[in-house]
Amino acid sequence: MPRLMRIAEFIVSLQAVQALAGGALLAFVLVSSADEVSSWLVLLLVGLCMVIAVLAGWLASRWIYRARRDRTVVLVLETLLALGFVSALALDSDLSMRSVLNLNVVLPVIVVVLLFLPSARAWFDR
Repeated sequence: MPRLMRIAEFIVSLQAVQALAGGALLAFVLVSSADEVSSWLVLLLVGLCMVIAVLAGWLASRWIYRARRDRTVVLVLETLLALGFVSALALDSDLSMRSVLNLNVVLPVIVVVLLFLPSARAWFDR
C-alpha cells in the first residue's frame, strides 16, 4: 500500500474513533441533563455520530480491498463531513478563517486531496 494511502486510511480510522467518542460524550450529556437540554436534538446528534463512526470504520476496514466504489464513498463522506462542519459554523455565525482551520475541516480535506491524486486512483483501480 502506498504511503499516501496509509495516511488517508489512518485519518479515516481516526475520524471513526473521534465520532465514536463524540457520540459517547453526547450520550453522557443526554443522560446527565435530560431536563435542561432538548433531548430529541441530542439523541439525533448521538445517532448521527454513531452512523458516521460505523460508516468510517467500515470504510477503513474495506480499504485493503481497493474497490473503486469504496473510494467514491470515502470521497462523498469526507466531503459531506467538511461541508457539514463549515455549514454548522456558518449557521452559528462563527465562520472565520481561524474556525475553519479546525481538525473537523482539515482532516476531511486532506483525505479528499489524497484520494484525488493519480496514484490513489491507480491504486484503487488495481
